[in-house]
Amino acid sequence: MQKTGFKIVVMVLLVGLIATLAYMLVKGPEKKIGVLKKAPDFTLENLDGKTVTLADTAGKAKLVYFYFSYCPDVCPPTTYNLSKIQDALVKKGVFGTKTALLSITFDPTRDTPERLKEFSSRFHPDYKGWYFLRGDEAYTADLAKKFDVLVAKDPKTGNFTHTNLFLLVDGKGDVRTYYSGNDENIDIEGIANDLIQVSKES
Repeated sequence: MQKTGFKIVVMVLLVGLIATLAYMLVKGPEKKIGVLKKAPDFTLENLDGKTVTLADTAGKAKLVYFYFSYCPDVCPPTTYNLSKIQDALVKKGVFGTKTALLSITFDPTRDTPERLKEFSSRFHPDYKGWYFLRGDEAYTADLAKKFDVLVAKDPKTGNFTHTNLFLLVDGKGDVRTYYSGNDENIDIEGIANDLIQVSKES
């Protein structure tokens, strides 16, 4: 029964992802479409156990990404792409001051602070601007849902199925657009420029 239920959840996630990608295709390359919705506030912990809220990054344009470090497929390459976006923003002199990255795990049981320090170190993060955050599992799953990122846990393996998106949130706390983490032709410079343009509007 659990296996059947999980398959149904996965099918729902896939339908949601297809609908999301279809929306993005209809939307076209122009990403400056105004405000999509208000980003939900949150209270999470960083790698040092310090509390971080969305308000702590007020005034900065940021990308919000939900993931788990034991992900067998999409999360590591997507995190690598985020590191390339970080590098582009560093070169432009705006990372940590006007822009930021927020990676939020929905697997806190396995993603301990020690584990996340090891995982994040693979991507040469600048922790002044790249926050690796964690919180209660139910809380972060609900938070992901509020960001329109669907997450489902397989009770048999403990792994997760999720929509692989990262979202652009402006300095006022509004969601402006989102990007597919599965895009093989992801435009690193274009996304960096989106962040910079949005940061100037805040």
